[in-house]
Amino acid sequence: MDVQIKRADERTTLNLGWLVSKHTFPFAGNFDLHRNGHGVLLVNNEDVMSPGESFDMHQHKDMEIITWVMSGEVVHEDSTGNTLRIPAGSAQRMTAGTGIRHSERSVSRNGEKVHVVQMWAAPDTNGLAPHYDQADFTAQINSGELFIVASGLAKHADESGIGISNKYAALYAARIPAGQSVTTPTGPFVHVFVAEGEVHMDSTGNLSHGDSVRITNGGGQTLTARKDSEILIWEMHAHF
Repeated sequence: MDVQIKRADERTTLNLGWLVSKHTFPFAGNFDLHRNGHGVLLVNNEDVMSPGESFDMHQHKDMEIITWVMSGEVVHEDSTGNTLRIPAGSAQRMTAGTGIRHSERSVSRNGEKVHVVQMWAAPDTNGLAPHYDQADFTAQINSGELFIVASGLAKHADESGIGISNKYAALYAARIPAGQSVTTPTGPFVHVFVAEGEVHMDSTGNLSHGDSVRITNGGGQTLTARKDSEILIWEMHAHF
């Protein structure tokens, strides 16, 4: 098993005033996303946006884009005429497929910042028709247990969560109260991201907000929250 830790302060930071975007993987500029990915995960961006601001219309193709909203609300508008609202506690998967243009606008009713983690994963098939899937996970978040957000794995066919167009990948999340623990899945490629709080992980020690861990040919570690924490974990059985 190989374990690599990337600390929060090692991430690339883009600060536009209205947007602070921190990149776990090389993202902005002339980077080969696939060469720098882990398993099929290519992008893990933590974005904090001021209310009312937006990413203007831009294009994606042949990518699975999952938006996990931690606070505030995100409104997506796309070139097919769809307008979709993603409130806190929800996740959306957009299959870009043959190509789609969309914008993302931040909304907050009480003036708080909009906090989002956006992840890109490679699909297992190119040229799909663009489409969306979305769900509210408030009940699962409040359980304190690890739950499925999105999966293409056959073992999850009868479980809740949204689909993803990759039969080799699954995304889990948990909001862990202080003192409680969850166990990471096992697989050829596992990626752990601390979206909030601080946890202790077997074999690696303490992980703080913004830290991430790449695990190759392993998993099964216990994550214990040192304070109330939120984590996102990928289980992947293929590399792009």
